[in-house]
Amino acid sequence: MGSKVITHPLFQSSDAVPVGWHSELGAALAPHVLSGWSAFSVDAVRAAGLDLLKQGAIRLKEVEATAGLGQFVVTSPRKLEEAIAQLDTEAVARHGVVIEENLDNVITYSVGMTCLFGDLISYWGTQRLATNNDGATVYGGSTLHVVRGGFERLAGLDLADDLKQGIKKAIAYDAIVSKFYPDLMASRRNYDVAAGINSSGEIRIGVLEQSWRAGGASGAEIAAFKAFARDPELSAVTCATMEIYGEIDAAPIGSIVYYSGIDAVAGPMTKYAMELE
Repeated sequence: MGSKVITHPLFQSSDAVPVGWHSELGAALAPHVLSGWSAFSVDAVRAAGLDLLKQGAIRLKEVEATAGLGQFVVTSPRKLEEAIAQLDTEAVARHGVVIEENLDNVITYSVGMTCLFGDLISYWGTQRLATNNDGATVYGGSTLHVVRGGFERLAGLDLADDLKQGIKKAIAYDAIVSKFYPDLMASRRNYDVAAGINSSGEIRIGVLEQSWRAGGASGAEIAAFKAFARDPELSAVTCATMEIYGEIDAAPIGSIVYYSGIDAVAGPMTKYAMELE
């Protein structure tokens, strides 16, 4: 439930799936996500990849990877085999793999709602990319436009059409998953929504995945709660998180630093949040 693999249906119904898997969920989510499949075996990844390649370039996503890592853009059957060769067979069987249409010129929106100590906020935002210490392009932070209240408050904002469509799809995704799993309790509900152009030149907007955990945007959420607590008359605020690779102590004065040092995996970096407005 806590990974992107629930976003799409199985390509092969014969795949062994986790206990509690709802086969109907992927079909219910289809109008609100990109075209794609989930798979729990290498054979199913291959079959699903070949099927989706008929429509254009695809993207393979390792379910346990974060920050934009563990993803492979595939444009041909040969490239598909090269990507499959890099997958861990046991990890595929345990966690699954997502096979999804690839988009270019992508804007990734964050749409979320968080409850803390009885207070509720919702927001839309955009993500930025960074180059990590290995030279790979990864998640580099978020800017969030935050309002008091839940998704109904967010849906009522006067925003650009593509953004309003993305927010609507995220809200629908949240409602559908909650219907299939009524016992789900998540005080943080964050959704990544992609807007871009597919191989056919069509503009596509869809939810990529959910994040029901502390994530890259959580620092900005905490900064928003802090701003609202400081000023009871404040109705909206813009906050941001930044992830800077290759530098420590790189946060500006007045920011909320939640990591500065040499990470055992990522290397030297600084993570901070701050109120912008």
